[in-house]
Amino acid sequence: MEDLRTDQTFLWANDEKLKEYEYEEPPEALKCEFCGKSLYYKGLKHPFKPKTIWMWVSPDDCDCERSIRYKQEQERIRIEKQKQEQEEQRKRDEKEKIDRLFEMSKMGERFKTRTFENFIVNPQNKKSLEISRGFVDNFEQAKASGLGIMFVGSYGAGKTHLACGIAIELMNKGIPVIYGTAINLLFKIKQTYEDEMKMREWDLLDLYSNVDLLIIDDLGKEKPSEWVLEKLYHIINQRYENLKPIIITTNYDDKTLISRLSTQNNNSTAEAIVSRLNEMCTGVYMNFEDYRRI
Repeated sequence: MEDLRTDQTFLWANDEKLKEYEYEEPPEALKCEFCGKSLYYKGLKHPFKPKTIWMWVSPDDCDCERSIRYKQEQERIRIEKQKQEQEEQRKRDEKEKIDRLFEMSKMGERFKTRTFENFIVNPQNKKSLEISRGFVDNFEQAKASGLGIMFVGSYGAGKTHLACGIAIELMNKGIPVIYGTAINLLFKIKQTYEDEMKMREWDLLDLYSNVDLLIIDDLGKEKPSEWVLEKLYHIINQRYENLKPIIITTNYDDKTLISRLSTQNNNSTAEAIVSRLNEMCTGVYMNFEDYRRI
């Protein structure tokens, strides 16, 4: 069997052939913490000076079974830690983008004030609040299933407040959320962002399509252009296909919402959007009295 302590580049510190070489004394051999075997430093042969050891290199790991298992486990831990750090960095980068979006959308203050704690609870809306809290508490399940919420109901019933409350709770847990109206997200933010930050349209669409949670408020309130409707369908369809949850608030039932989203007498895209949303979301119906006037 070949002597593994010698090769064309190295000589081990306990090799008899070292007597033929000039060298500085090597460091003392290490001991394997598992089997006690001596682990000798390796002498790197000088590339230009024959019979000379240039420097000493740390010993190889022990080849005993316990040492090998330990090394494999450490490598597994290292890879897992690296993956975790990469994921955390991805979320930090994404959150930085989202924070800039919130700042430029001028929605930050409204977003911050509408919490679960200051939601005015009454017998009619109590269940809606419970569903919203449940969504936050079980968000990992929502992420796995892609199931979101569609708040449907009258003006002032608290739909937007609950959607904001969900966003605040999740962001406090470090979960990225994007919030806005369809027109605001797809036109105003894009226009401002390209002017000031040189962010490409595709980057923005990709962010909306893949953020952990997207909240679109007051869907159907503003009649969209063909461009907005096309991009809205793209985002919703991407989230649908990739099981990414979405939260919608709207004042309209399905038929009216399709009509509100349709353009130039062509309602096929609007129908596709509403169909996707019905499959992606649990309906929470809030046809209550305007609590802001109570």
